[in-house]
Amino acid sequence: MTGESHTKIGIAGIGSALPRAAEDARPAAPLVPSAESTLFTGGRTRAVLAPGEIAEDLAVAACRRALEEAGVPAAQVDLLTGYVTVSEFLTPNGLFRVHRDLELGRPTMVVPVNAEFGTFVMALAFAWESMRAGRFATALVAVAANWSRHVDPRNPHAALIGDGAGAAVLRRSSRMVVVDWICDTDSAEYGAMTMAGRPDGVDRPTYRIEPDSGVAAFRSTGMDGPPHLIHRLLHRNDVPPREVTVIGHQASDVLLGHWRKRLRPARVLDTLSRHGNLVIASPAVTLDAYAGRIDTPYLVLFGLGIGSYQIATLIRM
Repeated sequence: MTGESHTKIGIAGIGSALPRAAEDARPAAPLVPSAESTLFTGGRTRAVLAPGEIAEDLAVAACRRALEEAGVPAAQVDLLTGYVTVSEFLTPNGLFRVHRDLELGRPTMVVPVNAEFGTFVMALAFAWESMRAGRFATALVAVAANWSRHVDPRNPHAALIGDGAGAAVLRRSSRMVVVDWICDTDSAEYGAMTMAGRPDGVDRPTYRIEPDSGVAAFRSTGMDGPPHLIHRLLHRNDVPPREVTVIGHQASDVLLGHWRKRLRPARVLDTLSRHGNLVIASPAVTLDAYAGRIDTPYLVLFGLGIGSYQIATLIRM
């Protein structure tokens, strides 16, 4: 069921924050021969946290920019949702530090949503549903990633991984009105891609794509899942692809090119070549970069999760 017949809730403000430094998106170590090698292409530079910088601080900066654009004081935020990955602690999530540093009120509910690359889109959908139910008037969605510190540089995907944060304010608004969302889950791919401790002496959780199941998931669900899901979302809302701009996960030019071919929207926007794969922050950072230049009637934000799942949200500009 779409939401336009009810209260119009939209993105009233958007913000992003990136590390001070950038570096070439080239392998920093000799690559291990892998079936991944042809899948991860497209980055020229990537945003990378310097020593002493942390993802939580980027999230706070992004939130402040989103709140300022929306004209909303921090005291009016009823719900803070999203995620920081990889957080300082296994629990609590760094989102609570964001709450503290923004000086949000005690009544503000904090809901961490650990959904990997689709976190921003999923948290946006959950916040929208809660607001439609009348539980909250203003929601702040914040995501931040520091995965450049949690990859093995010998793997092909590692050189494209960047760091960054994005945030969005949801409230009653005629701007970027959320219309509908859709999700699909394939838990048979559980374990194909993981962030976990490793038995090889690495002292921090490290992202891994399994040589067989992980590459197969990339080539099947990763490549064909989002186009199929987005077409279903557009069809049930009577929206033709030519009226849509698409922003989503940005792991590689291989994926982006395939999605453009299968979706045939007005355009697919990305920041991969400039900032790298910002993991959960890519959709928010890209939306912030292009929001003022989107000239189509509709926007689709989509994400992927390594559980695995795909999720997409339809927004009327």
